[in-house]
Amino acid sequence: MVNRCMLCGRKIEPEEPKKSNPYNNEEDRPKKKSSMGVCTFCQAKLKHEADEAQKIPKPM
Repeated sequence: MVNRCMLCGRKIEPEEPKKSNPYNNEEDRPKKKSSMGVCTFCQAKLKHEADEAQKIPKPM
């Protein structure tokens, strides 16, 4: 299944699930994620924009 970035539409490679112990309870299993996500490029862009927005503007 191909996941796409919600912001730019790029294809996101699915993360490989970690091998878990088959004797674990069903409660320990991770919940299914939606097919939409945010790519690493957009994550970095959003983090940069948020950091810039929190900085105090320098007086001229």
